[in-house]
Amino acid sequence: MNPLHRRAAAAAAALAAAAVLTATSTQAHSSPVRATPAPAPAATVAAADPGARAERLWAVEGDGQRVPAGQQAPVRLKVRAVDGDRHPVPGATVHFSAPGSGLKFPDGGADADAVTDADGYALAPALSAAGAPGPDLVTAAVGERAQVAFEVTVQ
Repeated sequence: MNPLHRRAAAAAAALAAAAVLTATSTQAHSSPVRATPAPAPAATVAAADPGARAERLWAVEGDGQRVPAGQQAPVRLKVRAVDGDRHPVPGATVHFSAPGSGLKFPDGGADADAVTDADGYALAPALSAAGAPGPDLVTAAVGERAQVAFEVTVQ
């Protein structure tokens, strides 16, 4: 660094560390100047929507099961949401969808939501075999990037 640049850098550093004098009616005191960095937009989004961090969704339990017609599935569907470093993503909303006619959630609908716990796990409400026999597909998703599917066969 040439001498002119060094002097400019030193002047800038001195200016940044300069004291600001504030006066009251009877005394004066100084305090150092400190810059406060603006928050990063990405951090704000991640804090507002934990699901934004989810990169992958893993099927943990419930895939490949067979359910007799008119009965409740013996195993509830369970997923785990993880980020790009495979750390759990707590607080993410997982959307489960059973678009076929064979399976329904407790409210009689084809869709249900669950929130991941501190370890990134979410458990779907119990499914019931309400339709014609055959294989059915249930999907679980957190946003558009993290998705997984379960096959459940109605007997």
